[in-house]
Amino acid sequence: MGDRLVCVGSYTGDSGGSGPGLTVLREGQDGALTTVGEAEVSGCSWIAWHPSLPVGYAVNELDMGRVTAFTLDAEGAPRVLDTLDSGGAAPCHLSVTPDGRRLLVAHYGSGSVAVLDLDERGTPARRTELAELEGSGPDRERQEAPHAHMVTLDAAGTLATVVDLGTDTLWSYRLTPEGRLVDRTASRLPAGCGPRQLVRAGGERAYVLTELTSELLQLTESAPGVFTPGAGVPAASGPARNHCAQLQLSDDGRLGWVSNRGPDTVTVFALDDGTAPRVTAEYPLGAPWPRHFSLAGGGPRGARMYAASQHGDVVIGLDLDPVTGVPAERVRHPVASPAFVATVPTR
Repeated sequence: MGDRLVCVGSYTGDSGGSGPGLTVLREGQDGALTTVGEAEVSGCSWIAWHPSLPVGYAVNELDMGRVTAFTLDAEGAPRVLDTLDSGGAAPCHLSVTPDGRRLLVAHYGSGSVAVLDLDERGTPARRTELAELEGSGPDRERQEAPHAHMVTLDAAGTLATVVDLGTDTLWSYRLTPEGRLVDRTASRLPAGCGPRQLVRAGGERAYVLTELTSELLQLTESAPGVFTPGAGVPAASGPARNHCAQLQLSDDGRLGWVSNRGPDTVTVFALDDGTAPRVTAEYPLGAPWPRHFSLAGGGPRGARMYAASQHGDVVIGLDLDPVTGVPAERVRHPVASPAFVATVPTR
């Protein structure tokens, strides 16, 4: 591995942080990380990629949310292409349809989901939908209203499922060819759990990471977009109050990793088909508030992990044990207020 580009999104001065917004790093053959370039992108807390064009998308997590499209030059330095209002407050997650025609945006602040058309260059052209959620949950501070934290797509790109932390609900919609969200169904999760992320593991198996109860919940998707919760397992040990952040699975679905803010650890789970998730290790990162991490290298064998320590102002590169998936630190690189980190896809 080496000569890999790593993209980092950070909170900026207008979004509660001190970062530059968008930073691109290069990982050399020796594993060291160096900064290639930066771009001013406000509140850059999530990034997604076009499936076929060399275009990335960043949320601008602000009271009046936006989405920024960008590209990288021949050296890997970022360049902003265009910005479009997303139609809601505090956008925090993006998904691109497999055909590259549309971008879906989850708004944490306003509890809504937008659908944006992408033009032939891959830049956002117009909004075709803004679906408003409704309801609340038992936590009066965090669940006073809907808070869409994630919007996921099925493999065909025609089923959109919204993870609503505010109402403990997974809302599923059919995405029409015209870019509308219709035929909504609701899958209720345990009251007060505060779901944050949903990941499908193949077949009927899926997992939800909860933020308010800090658990990994196993789900059964008995029909497209219809989920039934099963067993849940605490994501961290110890006395520190946990706020789970990120969930990733190995390519074969046998291992899962969860980042824990507060304990400041990464937990490794064994995900055996038909049984509850089982904790196999909890690795201390030694850096506060690990908000996001990502994997690179094709599953646990030979894979690497990149973690963003939001309050530690550092991005950490780790190697994963080829059998157990347990991380081991390899390198640190300073980036102020990092909220997102992932490798740039190769074309």
